[in-house]
Amino acid sequence: MRSLAMDDTDGDRDSPSASLPAGPEPEHRLTAEELAFLLRDPMLLAREAERAARSNRSRTERRAADPAYAERLRAGDRERQRRRRLRDSIGRPEPPEQPAAALPDLTLAQAAERLVDHLNRDASAQAAQLRARPDRIRLYAETFVAYRTLSADGVRPTRGALAALLKSRFGRSVTPSQVQKLRDHVEGFAAAGGPWAAAPAFRANARKGSGGKADTDSHAPRPPRP
Repeated sequence: MRSLAMDDTDGDRDSPSASLPAGPEPEHRLTAEELAFLLRDPMLLAREAERAARSNRSRTERRAADPAYAERLRAGDRERQRRRRLRDSIGRPEPPEQPAAALPDLTLAQAAERLVDHLNRDASAQAAQLRARPDRIRLYAETFVAYRTLSADGVRPTRGALAALLKSRFGRSVTPSQVQKLRDHVEGFAAAGGPWAAAPAFRANARKGSGGKADTDSHAPRPPRP
């Protein structure tokens, strides 16, 4: 007579799982950096966090009290952003050149006059603020002239070229961020409905007759009847 223990052994032998070899256990090894982070002293982490917070507070207070220091920080941020954009652009195709905004043929005084008229009709807070800044209006008009001069070939002026012409022709010294905003404002004022929107070319709506010939007699003066 077979024992119950023998029956249990036979049952295990017949099961599919018992016939499969046991695979190796997966290994979860920590990297050196992870081990170093886990073994760090919590008190040391707290001291480093407090030191970083004090440094940030000191930098913020100095930036508020020292304009030259604040400008150096902004210049450093711009340089880091420029380097990051340069790294990101490696291997990418060159973006196509943007077309320049179409600007009407206006003198500096005419461009400023159109802008003033446009602002007088605008009831927004931004327009009211700009109306109180005649120096800003003149700067926009000077940028209009520089933009139109540089875009004679139909290509959008670069910020460097625009800043150089503002400096040489009008004695204006502008930062890269300022010239970027000036260029954007000129193009915004040149959009449809803006003060510097180019007038569309006049095209008569020619009506075609039954023979396919344009009806050019409908607007011409008729000869007097006898």
